[in-house]
Amino acid sequence: MSAILIDAPGGKKVASSREALADRIREARGRLALPFERSRVDTVVAVSELLLTGGGRALPGFVKHFAFWTRKAAVARLASEFAKRLPGGTAARARGVVFHLPPQNVETVFLYSWVLSYLVGNANVVRLPREISAEMAFVRDCFLERLDEAGDPTQMFLHYSSASDLGAAISNESDARVVWGGDAKVALFAGVPLREGGKSVWFGDRTSFAVVNGAALAAQSAGGVRDLAKRMHNDIFTFDQMGCSSPQILYVVGDRAAHLPAVRALLREIAENVLPGGAGVAAGHIMRKMVAAFEAASHDATSTIEWRPGALTTVIAEGAAQSGKRIGGGFLDVAFVPDLAALRPLVRERDQTVTHFGFAVEEIRSLADLLFRSSVSRFAPVGTALDFDFVWDGYDLPFELTRLVRIG
Repeated sequence: MSAILIDAPGGKKVASSREALADRIREARGRLALPFERSRVDTVVAVSELLLTGGGRALPGFVKHFAFWTRKAAVARLASEFAKRLPGGTAARARGVVFHLPPQNVETVFLYSWVLSYLVGNANVVRLPREISAEMAFVRDCFLERLDEAGDPTQMFLHYSSASDLGAAISNESDARVVWGGDAKVALFAGVPLREGGKSVWFGDRTSFAVVNGAALAAQSAGGVRDLAKRMHNDIFTFDQMGCSSPQILYVVGDRAAHLPAVRALLREIAENVLPGGAGVAAGHIMRKMVAAFEAASHDATSTIEWRPGALTTVIAEGAAQSGKRIGGGFLDVAFVPDLAALRPLVRERDQTVTHFGFAVEEIRSLADLLFRSSVSRFAPVGTALDFDFVWDGYDLPFELTRLVRIG
């Protein structure tokens, strides 16, 4: 029988039997909170304040972003907007026990989905890989210490073998399940029943792309190009370009002959100035980029390949092209289109986020209307592709993880 390890304060892991875990889950269901109960808000805000100051250590940007997202003013705004969205004559209640299965490649996702579920009053079981990064372990431990001080046993972070059937047993005790990590993982749990009345929230494989106004890009000063390059760098290189909202292709709306020099200058700025020396790109990604570049070179549709193994590798298409495969580590397809309307036949069913630069709000709204039959669920400025929101992939997560009670 595979071991079950439950994270405890101080970086400790406590072994548990299945029976003891089941008892703890059932007990946790009896200790739910009202949405945005003061004690839970205080816990989240206290950890946010610690992370914003660094907690005595240097923390990466994505941890600080989470801390900023959960600061006191942000949580207060989240609570206010949640209350405003409630239908008249209803009250929200926690759904119960929520089982979270975060992805391996973007581990911070579990923080966002878990903290939303925690804030709306649920008990939570989070299955983590046996090893997580030191930064994520630090954030988790900050929360565990606060929960321990408050005497709150309703939040559980577990480790167990992927070969175990424990996921099915936890599902049977859960009122909701949040599955991240791709189509294969979704399929693995699709037939696994939840507790009576339970619901599943799925996040399968998704891809994303960016669209830039070629004329607006060409009109940028050198400083403007540098600023845009830094923002695109955040979208592309954070999590090695493996997030569902990381752009895999750049569409340029404009004239190829007129705007290609400006596009090349932008790509060069990203590769040479924003990520000098290719620091941080995994060797596996470099090999995949090489294979993908060789494959692209064999196609007539490719006009130029700019190969920078440790930085940004780009494949510039001769004409319009569909969103490319997820290679990772800074591999970007580039294609020119005459206008935003030309994107409609190029959008794939699994495209999720469109990041944009150089367009008026009205133009992006028109594009959203044009793509209403697609799966695209998010339009965001370049530089914010990975900024998590409580509305994600078409779900209003706080509402998905609560139930409504009619009062009349």
